[in-house]
Amino acid sequence: MIRVCLSGARGRMGRILTELLREDPALELTAALERPDHPEIGQAIAPKVRLEGEARPAIERCDVLLDFGLPPAVREHLPLCREAKKPLVTGATGFDEQGRSELSRAAESIPIVWSANMSRGVQVLAELARRAAAMLGGEYDAEIFEIHHRHKADAPSGTALLLAERIRKARGGEIRYGREGRRAPDEIGLCSARGGDVVGEHQVMFFGGGEQILLIHRASSREHFARGALQAVRWIVGRSPGLYGMDDVFGGA
Repeated sequence: MIRVCLSGARGRMGRILTELLREDPALELTAALERPDHPEIGQAIAPKVRLEGEARPAIERCDVLLDFGLPPAVREHLPLCREAKKPLVTGATGFDEQGRSELSRAAESIPIVWSANMSRGVQVLAELARRAAAMLGGEYDAEIFEIHHRHKADAPSGTALLLAERIRKARGGEIRYGREGRRAPDEIGLCSARGGDVVGEHQVMFFGGGEQILLIHRASSREHFARGALQAVRWIVGRSPGLYGMDDVFGGA
């Protein structure tokens, strides 16, 4: 049984993960974290689990930290995980360059799975986009359009950036968000829309002379993201230090 500390336990993903952890025979929700001033601190959110605001003791008595908090909270937890030698799985998005650097440094000491999107379907989309970019080359214009609910804090989405980076590595070019004026020859364009309660949609488009190729992933619920996160928790136990992605977890699927 793998003992899990869940950070961001009362967020959208945290609530789903709390329920799924109760059903998983291989995983045990041992601790649940939120910011210290959260109104539910001290209340029971699962059998034998009360919401906590102090990270160190919660992390120390678990086997893995599953962190769906905001980037500042994840960064605060990194040194605690390193000290306690606990693996980290996080789906947090919106890290700045310093935050990404801190993740990389922490991964020298502990295993970390970090992915903007933990859905198997999105990993397939990313691989298809990479293959298409490599085959089509710079003669085809690449654009990414993403849609999320009105409350999403970051734009472009972490998934859109992941997709753009896969395309860039496959064929080169410059990633550009918020275009004004004429399109540059080799750029990879990103565009975002926010509204309503849209869980998430990502479109990868390649435009050639006389034809278009369109790859789409639409999420109708967050449960598949959560199940991917739990698969990452099961996978990371016993791994060597390093910064891993969901392509590692899914075996390149």
